[in-house]
Amino acid sequence: MRKVYDEPMFIDLKIGIKKKEEAKKSLAEDIRRLCDSQSFAVLATQGNGQPYATLISFAATQNLKYIIFTTPKATRKYSLIEGDKRVSLLIDNRSNQPDSINQISALTITGNARILTDEDQEHWTDLFMEKHPYLSNFVESDSTAMILVEVVRYFYVRKFQEVFEWSPKQNSSSL
Repeated sequence: MRKVYDEPMFIDLKIGIKKKEEAKKSLAEDIRRLCDSQSFAVLATQGNGQPYATLISFAATQNLKYIIFTTPKATRKYSLIEGDKRVSLLIDNRSNQPDSINQISALTITGNARILTDEDQEHWTDLFMEKHPYLSNFVESDSTAMILVEVVRYFYVRKFQEVFEWSPKQNSSSL
């Protein structure tokens, strides 16, 4: 069965530029709302000249500077992060908007990942567990690693073709 969507909105570039400037004011709040409302993200890593994508549970800090997630140590994503810290994440709300392509928002996050030591992990566990309390046994396992992504940039897309770029470092307000 073929899904019928509403017609994508077209944005006239001359009008769209003015609207983009107005929209940038609430961009961090929109990014925060999308991160808070979604439990899962697609993590993209790379190694041996090949990209690799996987589904993860995540949590974002209030100021949007960091994303935290967990993974078993015996996984491809873990070993790829050990080899190359550059990662990307995709978060979207398409499952919340099944009939309207114009209401879908997507967020691509670029950043640098690092595997946390046991001492560092204690600081981040509460943030992750607050969002994912059902993963407590997984998080507490010795075979699980906690990964911290320092966000470089967010690319936020909404209404099919409105694209915004935002960096938490340039906008160091305390959200």
